Amino acid sequence: MVEIKQLQYFVICANLSSFSRAADVLYTSQANVSKVIKSLEEEMGCALFVRKNRGVELTERGRQVYRYAARAVDDLQRMADSFRMRKEEELLLSWNPSSWMAAAFADFYRENDMSNVGVHIMSVSTEEMMERVASGQDEMGFCYLLEEQLPLFQYRLDRNKLEFLELRRTELVLYFGAGKAADASGEGFSMEKVNLVQCYEDEFTMGSYADFSAERKETLGGAKVAVITNSDYVMNRLLQKTDLGNISGAYLGSDEESAQYTRVSLRDQTKPVVFGCIRRTEEKRSFWAEKFLDFVRKRMDA
Repeated sequence: MVEIKQLQYFVICANLSSFSRAADVLYTSQANVSKVIKSLEEEMGCALFVRKNRGVELTERGRQVYRYAARAVDDLQRMADSFRMRKEEELLLSWNPSSWMAAAFADFYRENDMSNVGVHIMSVSTEEMMERVASGQDEMGFCYLLEEQLPLFQYRLDRNKLEFLELRRTELVLYFGAGKAADASGEGFSMEKVNLVQCYEDEFTMGSYADFSAERKETLGGAKVAVITNSDYVMNRLLQKTDLGNISGAYLGSDEESAQYTRVSLRDQTKPVVFGCIRRTEEKRSFWAEKFLDFVRKRMDA
């Protein structure tokens, strides 16, 4: 039977392409690493690595095993992390990188006694969010997507026994730091000169804005994605310090933080950006999940 130790050693060796470097990371000897990997290969009945003079390389079978092993090791670490908090109650959330969501949760936490609640929050792509909620790693996920994406999105939800609670629709907005105000409102402003910073590159992000129709490509007007990040902090810093822009939905409520940006509406009198909550179908939500969802609703209406 395959042991978790074997998988851990295997994943680290594959990531580092070296038994000796893996030994340093694992605080053990190269001989012991080789012994563990050999025992795993015997258990699997195939060679997982090609040994070379300057390290190792995964075989074709090794690459197949790696996909499963890496996921198993990650799941084990997440399980250990969740139990490490040792709290009586939990609130497990994920959302797209969002200053608004971060500010909302900070206020929620301040206003409630959560001393006995283990809170775990991840900032992830919409695709990863669906996987996390479906597997039970998160109870709810909050995401933005374009109206055109809803049919494919619903198909993915149905396959994973998930549901989407639509909470708000907003317009599509091009954001700049306040320093770009004159350029964005001037006669010489052109989308062809715009470089963007966007979060991720999956099917359900604003970075995919131009991929749906000729109409959207015309609206985008030649703007190019220059930076991709999973950090809302990095995005906001770049907007404040550079001439990069960002395509996203309008702010979900009245928030002073949004005042520091110049906005250019990309579609007049329409609200093509959908914001909502992913959750497992027909499952009773925890007290804290329902309480936070209600808080988000009220904050949007404030």
